[in-house]
Amino acid sequence: MPNRAMSIVAYIGSQFRKPTGLGGRLSALVMNRMNQKQYNATEAALELRDGDVVLDIGFGNGYMLRRLARRNNSRFLGIEISDDMLRAALRRNRRAIADGRMTLTHGDVARLDFADGFFDKAYTVNTVYFWSDLDSCLAELHRTLKLGGTFVNTVYTKEFLDSLPFTKRGFAKYSSEELTAASERVGFAVKSVPIASGKAYCLLCVKV
Repeated sequence: MPNRAMSIVAYIGSQFRKPTGLGGRLSALVMNRMNQKQYNATEAALELRDGDVVLDIGFGNGYMLRRLARRNNSRFLGIEISDDMLRAALRRNRRAIADGRMTLTHGDVARLDFADGFFDKAYTVNTVYFWSDLDSCLAELHRTLKLGGTFVNTVYTKEFLDSLPFTKRGFAKYSSEELTAASERVGFAVKSVPIASGKAYCLLCVKV
């Protein structure tokens, strides 16, 4: 029984990293409900303007993208490692895609297939724990943002993640200080904005 329980916990953790199949669809719905305060804070921090070119890293089932596209006259591009989530997001956002305001592809933040200075804004919500290499991924974001562009990195605190059983394996958990230092190393100016005390926050990273 303990081994079975451990397997279930490990499975849940893997679905948050790369949602696949029925478990992936369910985990995406759970994340959409859990992340409402983080979505609100991310949208406020982005301060989107007409014509902004915006990158979403790890868009899941496309919930946040649809929300932003409905409220802002910006152009949205997104990358996602899960083929199942890509298909779900394409269905959810078919109108914005048909209108030419959104492009969604399979991709990895470690290797962004975009020119230097391509984006005005970029954001991610709860994906940094799964990046292959923190510094190189941040460097890619810095490269592809325009001077003065903003990357919003929205995360749960290390302390909160440590309290969840399914984060024991497969999650790289960083303190705010570690994420700030890594962002500054690649050339960002960083400001931390709390979302829920001791639970979640945004790092506003501006390319300088």
